[in-house]
Amino acid sequence: MSIDGAKIIHAVMEGSRIRDSKGIIPLFGVYLSIFSVRYYNRLCFEFEKKIGLSRGIEAENLLIRAAQECGYATFQGIRNSWEWDEIVKPMIDSKEDQILGFAAVAVAFGWGDLQVQTLVPDHELVIRVNDSYEAKGYLDEYGLAQSGKCYMLRGVTGAFMDLIYGEDYPAGCFTFLVKEPACRAKGDSFCEFVARKSSC
Repeated sequence: MSIDGAKIIHAVMEGSRIRDSKGIIPLFGVYLSIFSVRYYNRLCFEFEKKIGLSRGIEAENLLIRAAQECGYATFQGIRNSWEWDEIVKPMIDSKEDQILGFAAVAVAFGWGDLQVQTLVPDHELVIRVNDSYEAKGYLDEYGLAQSGKCYMLRGVTGAFMDLIYGEDYPAGCFTFLVKEPACRAKGDSFCEFVARKSSC
């Protein structure tokens, strides 16, 4: 059976109606919250700006690693949830189908229209996104960028591969490193994330 992204999105949308007085949504084994994308983007891009040009790559790496570790823990919780067992697991025929399930959940969370372009087991994952809120946010606030700005999506792409092909949780985080060769913030027509096994 193939992954039915629409069914997963519907389940997340239905489940997201349940929230406490602070807006916390218990769903897919994790606690979600709704907050402003503009706020998130501003935190990331101003952090990068404050670090400065001389240490900009350090800021970028910190943001990507934070996103990858967060994505790793979040999607581990998701795949251990009863919702995953009831809704997604019956659609999974192979190990690789889990990545398609993860991508569908991320789409439902509003993280973009994640599309798996290439998946070479234990080697490479290529995800394309046409509507990254990070790229749009950067363009709207700062104009064209010199490098990719989708730190969260970059980290999450690595986390997907870490969970499937890395060592058992929690030892497998950072098994894969991710590049962003194309980004709408740089003027490309889409954002693309390429995860490959780390050499270290």
